[in-house]
Amino acid sequence: MIIDGSGKASKITEASAAYTAVVPAPDFSRIRPDDFADDDYISPHVWPSDRRGIPYYYKHFHTVANAVRLEEPHRGFIDLVVHRSPEHNFPYNARVQENHLWFAYFYTNPAPWNMYYGMPQVQHRLEAILEHLLTLQGPKGAFSEYSPEGYNLPGTSFALQFLGQTVRLLKEAKAANPDFPFINEDLYTRVIEASRKAIEHVLHDSRLWEHGTGFTNQYTLMWSATAAYLAIHPDEAIESKLRERMAQSASAFISPAGFYYENNSYDMGYNVGVHIQNMMADYYYFRKTELEQEVVEKESRFIEWLSYNLVLEPDGSFFTSNASASCRTESAHYERKDIPLAEKLLLARAFVKSQEEVARDIQRAKGEIMKDGSWPNVPELNKTGGNSFNPYGLYNRILYRYYPTEAERKEAIAKLPYRASERFNHQRNDDRSGLQFTYVRRPSYYAAFAAGPQKVNAQVFGLGLLWHPQGGILLSSQTEAGALKGSKGLSWGTKKDGEPRVYENGDVCPRYYVDLQEIPPVRGCTDIAQGDMEMRYELGAEGEKTVRFGENAIAVTVRHLGRIEEQIPLMVAPGDRMVVEDGEIALYRRDIVLRIQFEGDAVAKLVPKPFHIYTRQMQILTLEAKEALQYTFKMESC
Repeated sequence: MIIDGSGKASKITEASAAYTAVVPAPDFSRIRPDDFADDDYISPHVWPSDRRGIPYYYKHFHTVANAVRLEEPHRGFIDLVVHRSPEHNFPYNARVQENHLWFAYFYTNPAPWNMYYGMPQVQHRLEAILEHLLTLQGPKGAFSEYSPEGYNLPGTSFALQFLGQTVRLLKEAKAANPDFPFINEDLYTRVIEASRKAIEHVLHDSRLWEHGTGFTNQYTLMWSATAAYLAIHPDEAIESKLRERMAQSASAFISPAGFYYENNSYDMGYNVGVHIQNMMADYYYFRKTELEQEVVEKESRFIEWLSYNLVLEPDGSFFTSNASASCRTESAHYERKDIPLAEKLLLARAFVKSQEEVARDIQRAKGEIMKDGSWPNVPELNKTGGNSFNPYGLYNRILYRYYPTEAERKEAIAKLPYRASERFNHQRNDDRSGLQFTYVRRPSYYAAFAAGPQKVNAQVFGLGLLWHPQGGILLSSQTEAGALKGSKGLSWGTKKDGEPRVYENGDVCPRYYVDLQEIPPVRGCTDIAQGDMEMRYELGAEGEKTVRFGENAIAVTVRHLGRIEEQIPLMVAPGDRMVVEDGEIALYRRDIVLRIQFEGDAVAKLVPKPFHIYTRQMQILTLEAKEALQYTFKMESC
């Protein structure tokens, strides 16, 4: 190499070495807990019991950064299993690259504790990650996910979701500091162009739209992703198409019953998980715009759906979900979610943390991070996936936040249907999937019952949950997916002798009666006449079952050829007392008792299961009988 007197070649070599050098680990001996802002200790409510704040991600960032390939093949691939599952962690999967958002965050954040601000090594890897991501875009604009050139809607919409925020962070950093070392301008321009191409493809392609009507979480990402693009590059044609699709989605994406379609059916996990995440970004971009009211009105139907299907413990500690009819995931319980839309949608405040709760969380997190003299006391990095390092840990933080006061939340909780009234019969029916949901409230209980044609083997219908206003959740039926629970057979229903699954793990198509008067199901949401609510349905070709919701008890009658077994999934809390007597099983909890009384020669058996809803453990009560079984649930004060 020829070196002139200016020493330019030497400087280029030094710069290159700086870019390719390893990303160093942070030196926490030079940082104090109070150097982090209070908000840095808030854990976004993405998964139940996730307590990971910014110090966790800061500690482990260098490990992820140094896993970025800097040589071919697949230069720029984040070659570490910390986000997607191992079977999907391949260079062709655009979703693996979503952690570029963390690279952008640490690279652009001028916080005094952040050693990575403007660091050449981080810039070099961020550019490589984005370059690799661009190679995964197809000729029409879509990104691949599950195979090379396997272009699809989720690979594209999720790529756009996080690209929009990475571009935003870079622009904001440059605006705040004109001397900020911006990434390669040509690369930045190509990222913007790739985003435009993908947005136009998704918004105009009829096949992607049709797919999105069935898997709506994958398409509703487009509202905020497009808005993020338009915030930087206004485009009347794109904005017009966005408004058109948003208007169409009000009826195409949301069931008349109120839930968002997943697999053209119902799934609580995606509804409470991804959809609420998508709502956060929508509100960030549409708040205080002419589209705000449209968003509020549309999401109010969804929040009303949740108000019937998430039941809150009397002490406010968690919600149990009516999820056994879910067709994609398991989803038994939740704590609180981040729903900034609750600022305008008052009922949504029931499902979020209060200002006072957030303040307590921050103080607890600050205490835990110094626990046992260890600093920082954070979990180790799991390198087998499981969302151990993922962009959602950051995504919520950089959007608008809202928390009501404790008093405001209490007011919203009082408006939840099963708390606002002691007596109603209510139905929510969907014509696309054929699903029918019935909700019965009486002074001593609240119950949910699901019915319809089964779409996937995991779905379970029938009695989904049973709740007492002072005792909380007493019964919770689960799907038959089994992946998270460690075992199956955790659902309510009737089994034929020798069969592994209940009939309710199949089609359940009841006839409905109120005070013996048949009531045909009606599309949408309907308050039914007062009176004893009854469902009658067939158990295959060999039997029939009746469930009657009375004023003081729920009566179940089963008639079936041969021997049968009834499964009743009880949720037993620490301190509960179970008493087994002839003809009765009693569950005592504080000042209430659930009595399950049965007639005839039925034989009762209790089997603990390795499934919990927080501190409550499931115990399956089985009632074995021949040809006929009658039993009742009664909830009383004691």
